This record gives sequence, structure tokens and C-alpha cells, in this order.
Amino acid sequence: MTAANQSTTPDDAAEIYLIIDDMGYRPTDDLAFALPTEVTFSILPHTPQGQQFAERAHAQARDVMLHLPMEAQSHKALGPGAITSSMYQDEISHTIDAALQSVPYAIGVNNHMGSQLTASGDAMQTVMNALQETGLFFVDSRTTRHTVAQQIARQYHIPNARRHVFLDHVLTDEFMNTQWQRLLSLAAKHKKVIAIAHPHPETIAFLQQKLANLPANNIALKAMSAYFEPVKVPVQRYATTAQQAIAAPN
Repeated sequence: MTAANQSTTPDDAAEIYLIIDDMGYRPTDDLAFALPTEVTFSILPHTPQGQQFAERAHAQARDVMLHLPMEAQSHKALGPGAITSSMYQDEISHTIDAALQSVPYAIGVNNHMGSQLTASGDAMQTVMNALQETGLFFVDSRTTRHTVAQQIARQYHIPNARRHVFLDHVLTDEFMNTQWQRLLSLAAKHKKVIAIAHPHPETIAFLQQKLANLPANNIALKAMSAYFEPVKVPVQRYATTAQQAIAAPN
């Protein structure tokens, strides 16, 4: 039993769901493993640490997600495994499949960047058509207010949710505390709230302190797999071993 989810938390407690994404490039990202196992890790595909982190998280019984790069308005470099609006259906399906092979045990997907792609209904229909075949859930990171990703996910009957708070896009204690208080207020009002943060050392230290005090606020920390009712955890078609060869798409 972790400090963040002690048995003293009432049954009617509000619930927060915390995703640490952008994981996989830096060895120092493993600092996030100090967080309670209810914290979900979303791992970038084809990254140096990605498969190892996924295997290690799964061994902890921690939820793993794929942090799928999607085309941004800023035209920033997306890295391997990215989805763009110029891709055809079979290219998207292949790219998603290869990305999932590189992040074993993923049970859901959220977008990395994607301000261009998630605002396009046509593009998201193509993406959701491919995701529908995986049985995974989708969390819209909401990197643009014009996103239609969750709306399209519903049309394809994909279990879906949305990010409510970004905790650390300004990396100061003052800003993170402001966002944390916003998260607590939303949780008290709506009962189920999703936050996204990143594996910065400053963020991990901040969260270790805040998560330890959750029960005092009548709030419980939950893994993303518990968000959906009934809980939908797909057959682990992508639960590969470390021995399987991983090939990034060209």
C-alpha cells in the first residue's frame, strides 16, 4: 500500500489520475519510479529507455501507456513513431503497431504534441480507425483548444478521457503549486480528474511531497486503468519480451 492511497482514504473520496509522459529518452527519467505505483507512465516510442521502462513499470504492476507523437502546428521535430496528416491509413496502422511493439504492456495512448493533427477531424478519424483495432483507450492531452480527438474517439466507441490539468509546463514550485491547487479544486467538484506531468527531477520531488498528503484532502490517487467503468484492459497483444527485435518505422 502506497502512502498516496492509504486505507484511511474514504470510499467516497474524489479521484485523481496522474500520467507522467515524455518518458523514454533520458536515463534520469527513472526518478519517476519513486512515485506511487498508481501513477501511470506514458512512454515515447522507439526511445533508448522506452522498452526497459515499460518492462520495469509492468513488473511493478504500474499502468503503461504509449505517448504517441502527433503533428504539431509549430512543426517541431516529432521523433520516431510520429503520426502526420500526410500519412495514409495503412501507414498510420503500421506506425501505431510498431510504436506499440516498442512500448510493451501499453494499455492506452495519449498524444505527444499534436496541436495540428488533433484539430483535424479527417486526420483523427484515420487515427481512431487504426486505434480501434488495438483495443486500447485514448486520453486526449489537449495540446490545443481546437482538438476534436476525444469527440472522434467517442464516434469510434474507443474508451476515452481528457487531460484537465498540466502540472509543470512552467518548472517552478510556485507554478506547480498553483496547478496542484487547481487540480484539487477540480477533483472536489467533478470527482474524477486527470493531470499530466513530466519526469523532471523538480516535478518528481514536488509530487512525492504532494501525493503523500492526498488522503488528508479526501482524494485518492488511481491508475488510469481504473478510470473506465467497467475497467477495460485489452488482451496484451503487445506484451512483448525484451528479447523481441524492435524496428522503428522508416
